[in-house]
Amino acid sequence: MPSNRTHTWQEIHERIRGNILNRTWNPGDLIPGEAQLAEQFGCARTTVNRAMRELATAGVIDRKRKAGTRVSVQRTRRVTAEIPVIRSQVEAQGMEYNFIVQKKQLRVPNSATKQAMRLGAQQKALHIRSIHLANAVPFILEDRWVNTHTIPQILEIDFSETSVNEWLVEHVPFTNGEFVVEAVSSSKQVAQALDISCGDSILSSDRSTWLDDKSVTLVKLYYVPGHQMVFTI
Repeated sequence: MPSNRTHTWQEIHERIRGNILNRTWNPGDLIPGEAQLAEQFGCARTTVNRAMRELATAGVIDRKRKAGTRVSVQRTRRVTAEIPVIRSQVEAQGMEYNFIVQKKQLRVPNSATKQAMRLGAQQKALHIRSIHLANAVPFILEDRWVNTHTIPQILEIDFSETSVNEWLVEHVPFTNGEFVVEAVSSSKQVAQALDISCGDSILSSDRSTWLDDKSVTLVKLYYVPGHQMVFTI
């Protein structure tokens, strides 16, 4: 019977890791799903999700959408990137943070976005475009789509006090995703939003997150010139 005590994700992390080290689960074995583990350990599914994410980052387990989670056959070192809270990034540099929501609209995305998020032909998603400011100067332009079928509660949030970036990081679990960074020339729209010259070389990133086989969010971020990204090996 599940315990009434609240377990931390660190405790669940060690219990799952212990099962792997003592060969309860061998290399290549399929690990029970998050819901089953949450019931087994007597904790919330979000707690299991966080523990599993850390184990996947360390290369202890392999997580694949639809294929489930298995004990890694061969441990590998991985480059890791946490999803940052942009407010924390700005404040860590000693600057004052603010943000402006330019657009918030529930609508049918274009075909490329629908395909990337595996949405139905007429399925709507929440589109939010925001400018994040550092000392009142544009820092990051965020263009985001959120699957409201996966996260219906997001429709009740007005995002006047907390950015969509921060709210999602704090409230929404995910099982896997993809992160791509590239150097691009700023378009006229991006240049106007970031108060830079059209054609300036900037970094952009595309990130998608999923909860099992359901898309959570698809976001593109544009960074002012000179922005650096740091990854952990």
